[in-house]
Amino acid sequence: MDPWLALCLVASVDGSVTLGDVSGGLGGPADLRALARVRDACDVILVGAGTVRDESYPPYPGGEARQQQRLAKGLAPRPPIAMVTRTGRLPDGHPLVADPQRPPIVIVAEADEAASRSALASTPAGPGIRWIVAGDDTLDWRGALDGLAALGLPRISCEGGPGINGALLEAGLIDEVFLTLAPALVGGEGLRLTSTRGPAQRTELTLVSALTHGSELLLRAR
Repeated sequence: MDPWLALCLVASVDGSVTLGDVSGGLGGPADLRALARVRDACDVILVGAGTVRDESYPPYPGGEARQQQRLAKGLAPRPPIAMVTRTGRLPDGHPLVADPQRPPIVIVAEADEAASRSALASTPAGPGIRWIVAGDDTLDWRGALDGLAALGLPRISCEGGPGINGALLEAGLIDEVFLTLAPALVGGEGLRLTSTRGPAQRTELTLVSALTHGSELLLRAR
């Protein structure tokens, strides 16, 4: 099965994806429910190491009821986290690598593999980490997604950050977007949904649904 990738994110009305350097201050109850539903329909959650550090990303947090719902859909009870990194460096005791029974997948370019393996080897989850090496000096995003599909994880929910979102956009690998528009203006210099290195260009999406919950607007587009 070919990989299918969806972005799952929240933004303020003025386009910021963070408040106080994290996204958690933006989304309300509807966003949290939407995030849970996307997570519970995917095979794997893709996230960048910067977001893992900033948001203290743990393994999948769904309880017994959500795990049973996933099993009823023919999915594994808990989707793994796949972290994209160049260094493998995480704070001591970080929850993503604290449980040897729930190791993440780590995705690197070949040039970053040795340093990343060294940085994560001594963590409790280190021996059980599954590695995807895609690309030489820089990450081959198509190869990374194909690597996840080869592990039996073709349905991918990407939760950022903007650098990864932008790289996937430039590579033409985004199939679907789940966006919660938070009823807030935050100002400042917050990051946009995507951050790209190349010139701006328009990528067309088709709106699939638009739902409201209180003042939150939940958009789904392909």
